[in-house]
Amino acid sequence: PRTLRVGRRGRALAAGVAMTAPAGPRRVDVAAAYDLGVDAYVSLWSPVILPPAQAVVAGLGLEGTPRVLDVGAGPGSLVSSILDVAPTAEVVALDASIEMLRAAADRTAAWGVNGDALALPIGAATVDAVLCTFVLFHLSDPSQAIAEAARVLRTGGRLGTVTWGREGATKASAVWEEAFADAGIGPLPPRRVDTGLDSPDAIDALLRGGGLAPQRIWLEMLTHRWEPSTFWRLVTGTGVNRARFQLADPDTRARLLATVRARLDALDLDDFVWWGEVVCAVASRPG
Repeated sequence: PRTLRVGRRGRALAAGVAMTAPAGPRRVDVAAAYDLGVDAYVSLWSPVILPPAQAVVAGLGLEGTPRVLDVGAGPGSLVSSILDVAPTAEVVALDASIEMLRAAADRTAAWGVNGDALALPIGAATVDAVLCTFVLFHLSDPSQAIAEAARVLRTGGRLGTVTWGREGATKASAVWEEAFADAGIGPLPPRRVDTGLDSPDAIDALLRGGGLAPQRIWLEMLTHRWEPSTFWRLVTGTGVNRARFQLADPDTRARLLATVRARLDALDLDDFVWWGEVVCAVASRPG
């Protein structure tokens, strides 16, 4: 993959405010989960959640934009949408997961950067647009990520975000949680925290607090009917579930999978219907 040689700069959220210990998701945990689940994410989950992120790209007004930074780019799913609007743009795909960046290098021509959204390795006022889609809830301090995005944006540059508002738990997903509990495998440390990011008002306050001017904030609904076979591939292939499998010995893991398979076979097709609501936003950096 190509790399971008730029200066690294960390910064506090605001001058005079003491840095505090990270709370919520840890970067190392989030990156490890994505490293383990690249294939399932690329083939199964990314296509389901891509449309609202594409809508944000369309709302950024990227025509003629020289440089776009995609923070939490994953496997580069948005690169083609960016280049459809701005064919000559330089796209920088930044992610904490090395395996996701490898997937992006295989699928796109974007510059790949292994970096931290809370301390972007990008110079100040050097980027025309920043995307933070489906990433802020994975961070220990989303406010700092917004401040970093504002720092690297040129005057008049734009930021696009997507976060989760609500999500419906399916009966099929509940079967997995029950099976893990029955096997004595508890939940992992949090990889996602939606608090403070799950409503238009919350996102409006977050963007303004980072020195940006919200242009548009809206809600979009997502629904997907999983086939039992693809649902099985998804949940056995996600990084979080794979990490939980590693907590069990081989015999326990085999029994867990057999139990889940039998319980899923007894479900109706409607038990595999998933829905979610996301909060989309576009903001600009004032002069």
